[in-house]
Amino acid sequence: MNPWPFSARRIRKELILILLLNLICYLLFSRLDLFEKLDLWLHQHPSSQLDEVLLVSFTLALSMTWFAIRRLREARHLLKALRRQAERDDITGLANRRHANQALLRESERSGRSGRRYSVLLLDLDHFKHINDSHGHLVGDMVLQRFGLALRQRSRQLDTVARWGGEEFIIICPETEQEGARVLAENIAKLLRETDFSPVQSVTASIGVATLADDDTPDSLVHRADMHLYAAKQAGRDRVIGEGPSEPPQA
Repeated sequence: MNPWPFSARRIRKELILILLLNLICYLLFSRLDLFEKLDLWLHQHPSSQLDEVLLVSFTLALSMTWFAIRRLREARHLLKALRRQAERDDITGLANRRHANQALLRESERSGRSGRRYSVLLLDLDHFKHINDSHGHLVGDMVLQRFGLALRQRSRQLDTVARWGGEEFIIICPETEQEGARVLAENIAKLLRETDFSPVQSVTASIGVATLADDDTPDSLVHRADMHLYAAKQAGRDRVIGEGPSEPPQA
């Protein structure tokens, strides 16, 4: 269900409805000969000022139409700005959890149609609470911003990179099997080790990787990635754990 009360499609529908209503009124007036009756009445009452009233009404209608079109265009731009704001994280500029959930649903539906699986990376900054406690929240926000930038640098343009919550991030990789997702995760981990996060000495992340299975839902897929993320934390952090016989997730 669309949570927005207005949309560009709805505006177009309303404009079409207005045009249809005016067309119906015109056809109705023509069928009932109201135009001819009005013309006859004007000839029978030459002293009437109705023609001036009609002229004023016509110009007023044009003015109101112009005004409505301008307001509709402004509303359309405002709705686009509000939608962007509602789907973006304020600190990192990445997509937020709401947008990520929509992307998960979209990719699951696409995978069901095409038969091509997609993968999810769930990332968690290691010891982020210690960074906040030691350096303050402003430095913590800076770390989140640089971390988000690193994710964008290593991800593909078609991937969805989002802040999942707190110090957790998610990357949704369309048409990507486990091996490709693992390579991306390892590249991200390597980039973090090489990135300057001054005044923080070093920043690392634990990453869990999961690939869509036949009986998966978006929630079960993310849950499985979260299990792998937890396993990476338990194994010592700063590592990638995905699906495979050698690295089973821990419940």
